[in-house]
Amino acid sequence: MSTFDPTDRPRGRLGIKEIARRAGVAPMTVSRTLSDPAKVSPETRARVMAVIEQAGFIRNELASSMRSGRRIVGTMVPPLINSGIAEQVQGMTDACQASGYQLLLVQGDFTPEAEEEAIRALLGWQPAGLILQAFVQSPAARRRLAAGPAPVVEISEVRGREPIDMAVGVSNFETAHAMTSHLLAKGYRRIGFVSTPVHGNDRLRQRRIGYRQALRDAGHHYPVPLEIEVPITPAGGAEAVRRLSAMDAALDVIFCSSDTLAIGAVQECHRRGWPIPERLAIAGYGDVDLAAQLFPTLTTLRVDRYAMGRRAVEQLLRRLRGEADVPAVETLGFEIVERQSA
Repeated sequence: MSTFDPTDRPRGRLGIKEIARRAGVAPMTVSRTLSDPAKVSPETRARVMAVIEQAGFIRNELASSMRSGRRIVGTMVPPLINSGIAEQVQGMTDACQASGYQLLLVQGDFTPEAEEEAIRALLGWQPAGLILQAFVQSPAARRRLAAGPAPVVEISEVRGREPIDMAVGVSNFETAHAMTSHLLAKGYRRIGFVSTPVHGNDRLRQRRIGYRQALRDAGHHYPVPLEIEVPITPAGGAEAVRRLSAMDAALDVIFCSSDTLAIGAVQECHRRGWPIPERLAIAGYGDVDLAAQLFPTLTTLRVDRYAMGRRAVEQLLRRLRGEADVPAVETLGFEIVERQSA
């Protein structure tokens, strides 16, 4: 077995050829060990990997991706990585790894300028395809993506505008309409709605529209709209209880656009000594792990974010394989999870 003195390490980046020399194999064998280890004998693979470990070799993934046909899928996520976004990213990661792709993640924002910057950063890596959170807002970015060679999947929302290329997700209008209608059917009449700022966020905008439409469909018209925007934190949920209850003393339920807000609202009710749901009911959106452990357990709306991320990658890879029947829009299901809080 080849060995080497660590003090004999050459200056600069250690390349494939030097690894091959130290392991006593051909450069192609080193490349195959890294890219397709099953094709290398266990003994040779162990020898090459021992040299790599000792040398601290780091593979040039950009060069490798260019040689192998850009096996990178790029994705842009909001600056707040909540549990729902994290589940989507995990689904994308697992689907990419199963197909021999790498997921490249950059952080975007809900402003056109930040969105354009994030998309430019992704395109600079020449990815095989892109998965973007919600619909792209910037007209310039939409034109650039539509004219480019890489397929694009916009994820999470499927209603409100035409996708650049493909979309995978749910209708946030339908989910919010369903939850609001569910609360009305349970006998609640003064339903407040709280979300984070909807500007530039298709998902939240459609949820608010769905809430409003459900009230109209049921013949409810509030003199003062029971809608507010707060930061997406538990403190924001507590603020929602204070503000909405001050706006309408008859308020009997708050529909929160995320479980994070709902958890804060539940805690604020506890601080006030308000029984839930007798004094004020709380409903959330997302069904995070804590929702079923909260006291009282949280009524919420479940969307399979992991499946959404996985399906987005699968849809992208089908397009890359040249399949003819790839749907432009794929809509996933949702479920209202009724628990104790509403």
